[in-house]
Amino acid sequence: MHPELLRRIVMQKDPRFGVRVTCAGPLSSPSALRKSAIAADQLGFDTLWVHDYYVWNKLLDSVHISCGSKESFVAAVEQADYEPTFFESITNLAYLAGITDRIRLGLAVLCLPYREPIVTAKQLACIDVLSGGRLELGIGQGAAKSTHNVEFEVMDISRGTKVRHTREVFEAMRTIWTEDVATFHGDFVNFDNAEVFPKPLQKPCPPIWIGGSAEKSQEMIADYADGWLSFWLSPAQFPQAIDSLFTRMENKGRDTDNFTVGTEIHVYLADTTEQARSEAERTVLAFEEGYEGTTGIMSEGGKSADMLAEIWNSSLIGSPEDVGDEIERYIEAGCTAFEMKFIYQSVDQLIEQWDRFQSEVAPRFASR
Repeated sequence: MHPELLRRIVMQKDPRFGVRVTCAGPLSSPSALRKSAIAADQLGFDTLWVHDYYVWNKLLDSVHISCGSKESFVAAVEQADYEPTFFESITNLAYLAGITDRIRLGLAVLCLPYREPIVTAKQLACIDVLSGGRLELGIGQGAAKSTHNVEFEVMDISRGTKVRHTREVFEAMRTIWTEDVATFHGDFVNFDNAEVFPKPLQKPCPPIWIGGSAEKSQEMIADYADGWLSFWLSPAQFPQAIDSLFTRMENKGRDTDNFTVGTEIHVYLADTTEQARSEAERTVLAFEEGYEGTTGIMSEGGKSADMLAEIWNSSLIGSPEDVGDEIERYIEAGCTAFEMKFIYQSVDQLIEQWDRFQSEVAPRFASR
């Protein structure tokens, strides 16, 4: 596909801004989850997002920071009642569906090798129906061992078959969502004559997002996804990546016109970019350990020459003006959806950051 045609296709889409709510880490609690979700809804964000872990520990709390900051972790572990808390993703969305009115409900991403497909398909369909059709479903194969993920080992699930396992679970769930009497047989999933209702309100199912830049992930995106939720990619890396992905999709007979390219990205705002980088630095430095092996896949040779530089270059950390300029570069490169993971030391600071983004950054994209 010619790059200019590619840009025109993607540029027709309005930018979408979503936010990760306080569902994990030392700042998470029922009140924090409720407060952040309601604020995200009232502030006008397109989507709230949660993520998915069963097994979560102190090390992950300290380096795999998606809700909070390194400072909030350090303060928490000094308390006698510290626990590495992670609220389960589907439970979160069921709760959040009942306390929000408009905002879409995103899961980035549900790790399918851990899930039984009939129960999971029913849970997700019920969330979609009970929320009035607001579910955005990200699916994935589970985190790499290099990121300190231990769930495969704890749950005795093979890492070597996780891609085939993910495909089967999704295909089985899709069968349940689209057939009145569903039957499925594979290597990991087998059932006959399953009558499971209700079906999702969104037809044939909620929008499907898939993350990842590795070959097998890109193949799954081309086969199943309505959107790609990338990670650790700078604007300069998107045109070639999108062109490659769209070529895969076209070779499989899939339409790319309604496909959405997005990114999961860290955000922090301050009066100046220098101040923002200084205040976010301690958290960003933790990412080097927490996300080991997840950067560089779209770089030449498939490996990042400077992991920390790549993390900074694929984040939105700066003044509102500079962050807005960087978002412009993402959009011009073909990335139009943003799952923003703000860095914050308290829930009040998170909401202050969100309010500043909506008042000082988002308006410049409202008329696109």
